[in-house]
Parts: sequence; structure tokens; C-alpha cells
Amino acid sequence: MLDQPVTALPGIGKEKAKLLVKLGLKSIRDVIFSYPRSYHNYCQIFSPDQAENDQEGLFSGPLVNIQEKSLNKNRRLIQGRLLGITKSLTVSWFTVMRGRGGSYLYRQLKKSSHVWVYGTVKEGLYGLELPNGDWYTKQPSRLGLQPVYPLVAGITNAMRLRWIEFALDYINQIYECLPSVQLQTYMAREDALSSIHFPKNQEQLDKAKQRLIFEEFFLFHLSLSKLETDQQFIQHQADGQLTKKYLANLPFELTPGQEKAIVDVREDMEAPLQMRRLIHGDVGSGKTVIAEYAAIKAVNLKGQVAVMVPTEILARQMHSRLAASLGPLGVEVALLIGKSPTKAQRHTLTGLASGTIPVVVGTHALISHNVEFKRLTLAVVDEQHRFGVRQRIALSDKGHADLLVMSATPIPRSLALTLYGDLNNTVIRDLPAGRKLIDTRLIHPNRRGEVYRFLVNRVKQGEQGFVIFPLVEESDKLEAKAAIQEMDILSKGLLSSVRVGLVHGQMGKEKEEVMEGFYQQKLDILISTTVIEVGMNVPNATVMVIEDAHRFGLAQLHQLRGRVGRSSNQAYCFLISEPKTDIARDRLHVIRSTNDGLKIAEEDLKLRGPGDLLGTRQSGQPWFKLADLIEDQELLEKAAYAARQLILENPTLSEYPTLLKEVKRQQP
Repeated sequence: MLDQPVTALPGIGKEKAKLLVKLGLKSIRDVIFSYPRSYHNYCQIFSPDQAENDQEGLFSGPLVNIQEKSLNKNRRLIQGRLLGITKSLTVSWFTVMRGRGGSYLYRQLKKSSHVWVYGTVKEGLYGLELPNGDWYTKQPSRLGLQPVYPLVAGITNAMRLRWIEFALDYINQIYECLPSVQLQTYMAREDALSSIHFPKNQEQLDKAKQRLIFEEFFLFHLSLSKLETDQQFIQHQADGQLTKKYLANLPFELTPGQEKAIVDVREDMEAPLQMRRLIHGDVGSGKTVIAEYAAIKAVNLKGQVAVMVPTEILARQMHSRLAASLGPLGVEVALLIGKSPTKAQRHTLTGLASGTIPVVVGTHALISHNVEFKRLTLAVVDEQHRFGVRQRIALSDKGHADLLVMSATPIPRSLALTLYGDLNNTVIRDLPAGRKLIDTRLIHPNRRGEVYRFLVNRVKQGEQGFVIFPLVEESDKLEAKAAIQEMDILSKGLLSSVRVGLVHGQMGKEKEEVMEGFYQQKLDILISTTVIEVGMNVPNATVMVIEDAHRFGLAQLHQLRGRVGRSSNQAYCFLISEPKTDIARDRLHVIRSTNDGLKIAEEDLKLRGPGDLLGTRQSGQPWFKLADLIEDQELLEKAAYAARQLILENPTLSEYPTLLKEVKRQQP
């Protein structure tokens, strides 16, 4: 019965069923798993004598002086007084009524000598009032906590209450899915579902929520883990001479965070299971060194390495970096992008298929069907937030390779466990020695000229800088500065004495030429939109100017700021803005007060909520019905750990058939 349509429940016809689709309710199962959005507390019935300002509750008493007044053609006001012994409450409702005669609500209240009203008491002009409350002409049959469900026009809460009562008749068909070890801590599934809809008290409701939230997180993490079941994996050997030579020849000392990350990667690659590791570090924390180490380790075993990045510009930059660091060790690094010359592309494809090319850097072109590897043993995905779950799996599936994922985008732990729940997480918290904190300042637009004079002065000292605008071109809908128009104004005015270039997302091949000119210091200042948000590494750039800074998100501001401060020189970030809203002011205060990317990410999560931060939904990323990524972090971590342990013990879940069925239901 659980998979029967909602029309199998009494009182739901075709028209009501169409309305319920808007609430995501198509089957009886959907009705049971559609949880209340809040609860009304009917545990105690108050008399008007007990009423206080801002008190929420169920009030009861004789109703007198009931009247209905017309406010305009259709709108009416119904008022009366709910009597107590020493004082009374004014109760009122607004209703829409066409035609003559009293409204349905007025007629019902008029013939009732005693009523029950649930709502919040407010201080009015003539004493305490109870406006627009839920009303009953008989005492509610179910006292305690009363569920309140999401509604659409044409569906009332009373209807939903009645339908959930009918649906719960089939609750015995919903089987337990948690392993017995978890049931020592959490309420049984059937009890939790009954209690979430009709809890006897707050304690029972809390236990039901805890169980169902844990279940949501647990099933989600298992569904991600199951994406990689039953595959053959490579077990890499201990570090060879090539790997030791690479580490010994590094021109700098590794930070403690980098050393820990290398240990994690080494242990993962030498284990018989597939490595699935996220290296999460702030801008400039040195994650690429970890990728280089892993690549050398794979090549040392005659394996191949694929490094996937989101844009052609980043691919060229990563290729240049790896060629410089791995080339001296005799390791060839190829480049494969969508617009690669045909001859070079053929050479690369042939070399990958034959195994003569050990390392390739590319865009999503790497996962196209015509790219074949002889022995791919390591897949590296950089700037992971630009890719989905399926894309990173598609790359590692080219050879069932170890998977190393890197992200410089600050991610709160709760989101990391959700977006990257199928990966083990290593965080690099420290920065290389000699790096100075970026001096971040909020500047009123009236002082804009001072900022540009400071920028020009730094350029005259041999440094470079960025100027960022929120728009490419001027818009009729937004009052914000645009890169193309401002490029013309600045190059003829405040920046006329220096060499200026422009890049934005709508440019073609010339974009790469301009950026290459900036890399080679043929340009002093780069005017841009957020196209340079990630990946650009120009150590000589020390000044970042962000115009209309209030129009950018916290993560964007932090990433843009991270384009400077990549050397031992003092770097500056100027946020030119006059924020008009509290959220914009709070956002700019956060970015100005700290350089800690993880702290910024946590604040961003609080300010914007997980829905906004998740943005475009990744493949395999569900919206949790009950769980909250901010409030339920502790349960999220417990569920993630429990899921990981279970997969280690029983990778195919063969011993848990009911659980396996629920996991498959979760998978996209």
C-alpha cells in the first residue's frame, strides 16, 4: 500500500491529488514521510484570566459580543470577546466573503456559546487581543502537541491531519532499516514516524526527530559510498627513489599541514582500498605539492595520472606548474583541453592510450569517451566545487584509480560532510613560512581616488594589482559598476600612467592573451570580473581592489582576496562599498576582520543558510526533509562515521537487505 497513489486514502480525489503534487505528495509513503513544519502546543488550555502579552497557547471561554463588519466590498472583520472571570480577550478574524448574509465563520461562532482559540496574545488599543487564531467550537479531540503541515491553497491543516491518520494505518509496512547497534541509541523507525506526527510530549518529539535526522544523514552517506562498490583498485608501493628525490629537492620546507596531508595520501595509496581523499586548504596553503607527491608516487609504479581542472586557463597554469616540478625528474606532463590543436591532441591521446605519457592535465575533456588510458592509477580533481559527484567518479573510472580531490573554497565541516560525504577529509590550516596576512580595509566610495593612487604607487615600486567589478557591462536593472565601461574611464584617468588590461567571461581567445601578459608582467593592473576568482597565481600581485564589494558573496570575496598575498611582500585588499543592508554590512565585517577561510565559511553558512551555499545542486545531493546542516552538525558527524564503519565491515551491505533497499531508494 505504501506505493499506492494518495487517492487510495479516504477524502482524496483527483483534484485534491493535483494539489498535493505541489507539496511533493504522490504516494502514501510520501504522506508518512512528509513531516510537520511546526507544532502548536495544546498541552494546556488557558482561560483569558491567564493571558499575557506575547503568550502563545490554546485559550477557552464563553464567546460574547460577536459581530461582523464589512471593511470593503469583499473583506470582513469578525470580532468578539472571550470571557474569563476577571478579564477578557478580544478575538478577531479577517475573512473574504462575497454576497449578502454572514460568512461561514461568523455563523459558526454566532451559534457557539463556548469556543477554543489557538494563537499568540498581543497588546492592542483596548487591552489584550488574540488575532487570527485557529478556532474550534468543540474542545480539540487530540490535546498535546498538534502538528502543523506545509499547505497550498485548497488544502487545510485539518485535511492533512486526517490523511496522515489514515496513512499511519499502514505504518507496519515500513520496515526498520538501521543496524541493531544503532537501535541501542535511537528510537525504532515505526515509533519515530508515529511520534513525529503525533508526539505525546516534547521529550518524545525530540527523540523522534533525533532518530529520523540520523537516518537521513546515515542513508545519504551510505548512498554516496555505494557508488563505488565492487571495483578493482590499485595498491601502490612504498615511496621509491623518484618520490624520495622529489621530496628532497623541494626548494622550501613543508608546513605541518602539508606533512600531515602527505602522510594521509601515502597511507591511502599504499592501502588495498581505493583512496578517496579531499585535500581542503585555504588559498595559498600549498595543496598542489600534495598532488605532485601523489603523481610521482603513481608514476613510480609505472602508473598514469590525470589532473582535471574546471577551466582552460587553470589547465594551462597547472600544466606549466607540473611540467616545471616533474619535468626535471624525467616525467612528461601533457595538456588536454577542448581547444587543443588537432595534431597535439592526437599525440596526447595516442600517448595516453599507449602509456608513453605518464601525466596529463586537462579540463572536463579528460572524461570524454575518446580519452583512454593504458594504466590510470591516480585521478586528481582540482577546484572540486566546479564539478559534480558523477564527474569526479567518471574520471577515476577511466582506470578505477585512486582519487585525490582538492578544494581551496572554504567549506564548513557540515557542508564538507554533505558535498564530499564520500571522501575522507584532510584540512591544511597553515600557510607557508614568510606569508603575511592580507591587510583588508573597507573604503567608502568617496575615498576611491585614494585607493587608486595607492595602487599606482605600488605599481611604480614594481608590483602588480587587480581591480574587480561585479558586472561585465552596465545594466538597467542594477546600480553597479561594470568592467568594460570602467576600463575605459580608469585607463584614461586614475590609471593612465600604468599598463592596464581587461578580462571577463564573455571574451574569447584574447582573454588568455591578456592574462598571459599579466603573468609575464607586461601589464601592471588587471581589470576583471570574477573570472579570476580561482586558480590565478601571480606572486608579484600585491593589491586587490574590489568595487561594489557588497554585491559579492563571502566566499567570492575571500577567493578574490586570495589572488594577492602569495609572496613575502605585504598585500592589501580594498573593499570599496557603501552597504545598504544589515546582511551586506555583516558580510563585509566578517571579511575585514579575519583571513581564516574556514571561519569565513562558517559565518557565511550562518548568514546565508545551507540552501544558498549549496547553490546549483550537485549530482547526488539531496535536500534533507528534516535535518538542518547548521543545527544538526553533531548528528551529521555521527552518521558519517557510522556509515563509513559499516561500509568497511560490509562493503556490499549484503548482511543488511532492508538497509540496502533504502540506500538504493536514496541514490540518484
